[in-house]
Amino acid sequence: MRGENFYRGLLRILNEKFAGLEFLANAWEKTSGLTRFSKSRIHQNVHEEKINLTILVTKDNKIAVGTTNNLSADSLERLRESLEEILKNTEELGYKFELPSPRMDYPYERVAESVRKATPEDRAKIFDEIVKVAKGTDVYGYIETSLDELCVMSSNGLCLYTCISSSSFNTVVICEDGSGYASGSSWDLKELDWEEKVKKAVETAKKSRKPVDIDPGKYTVVLSPEAVSEIVQYFAYFVANGYYHETKTSPSVKFLGKKIGPDDLNVIDDPNYPGQIPLVFDMCGMKRESFPIIENGVFKNLMYAYGTALKFSKKPTPHTITLDNLDVPYPFNLVIKPGRASLEDLLKNVDKGLWISRFHYVNLVDPMNAIFTGMTRDGTFLIEKGEITRPVKNMRFNIGFFNMVENITGISKEHTSVATEYAPIIAPYIKVEDFNFTSKSDH
Repeated sequence: MRGENFYRGLLRILNEKFAGLEFLANAWEKTSGLTRFSKSRIHQNVHEEKINLTILVTKDNKIAVGTTNNLSADSLERLRESLEEILKNTEELGYKFELPSPRMDYPYERVAESVRKATPEDRAKIFDEIVKVAKGTDVYGYIETSLDELCVMSSNGLCLYTCISSSSFNTVVICEDGSGYASGSSWDLKELDWEEKVKKAVETAKKSRKPVDIDPGKYTVVLSPEAVSEIVQYFAYFVANGYYHETKTSPSVKFLGKKIGPDDLNVIDDPNYPGQIPLVFDMCGMKRESFPIIENGVFKNLMYAYGTALKFSKKPTPHTITLDNLDVPYPFNLVIKPGRASLEDLLKNVDKGLWISRFHYVNLVDPMNAIFTGMTRDGTFLIEKGEITRPVKNMRFNIGFFNMVENITGISKEHTSVATEYAPIIAPYIKVEDFNFTSKSDH
């Protein structure tokens, strides 16, 4: 950890090296350790320390953006020369650009000693325990610990600093032709809830051997938190996106402000939600607090990245993810809030349906109707008379998001943190009627 004082010093240097230019800068330093395993053996340990400084400069209503991983005076001077050359050859923006308003806030630190001091041996101990839990199967996956420092700075006085720790894992359990999956994340390695999740993944892998064929069609499904998070993150990125809304390339033009699901459907972006790894400001320094996207079943709000907000005279929301493209919003701390039902309640009234452990290869196939396609994976089972029974072979689905949420008939009070490619998501189990499976899958 370099600490807040280092970055305040860096801001003084940037003010000197970029004098005469207005600028907005993101300095992000990451110190991480990653242990990968395959066939129940560790095959790679990686330690990485990197810092990236991204600077957006503006002059005469033009902008240019550059990145360096070298903070020396010579490197910063070369970066300035490069950005000035880009400015000379860039057209003026079609809207008035201005830097975000400066603001002051206390530095935010949430760092667990278990992560800060984590060693390959610490991660190997967790791996050894995973192998014991999964005895008789093969396990594949990773365990990661990370310390991230972020500072957002500007020539007009913005200087915000945060340092957060995180840990995450995923595990695929293979047992003959059956498989199971588990993932999780936490700011504290000691609170990483891997044991119970891996036990369930092992149970799923053993039960999913010798799956049977069933016909495609519409089924009542109970979706796991892994499956729920996969669909909802696509909705948030593509449908609750202010840029797509303003360019009329999103179904939000039809559904924003309307009731789209049951009263207990609530999707929020909240850095302070229990179990989240908090990012307390975005890349433009906007303070991040609880932001409702779907509230009591109503599609309530869109995310407006900073550039989109300026272009279309809207109020920016704290979702700018990169200075390289100021039109891209992202919910860093996505939460699908739990409902009132128990998981047992969701299952008991299903006469014939499907239990979905996970989706993969999810893609948007019809943007204007928010229709997604993908395949089941790592444990799909029949539900018969309220009981999870026989494993079935994987199938491909095609589902419109708004049809899906309209058909939600239960949301569980049980919920958990899921590790995704970009950021952790907290999600419950959800029961959906008439979920459409279009074909069988060989994968």
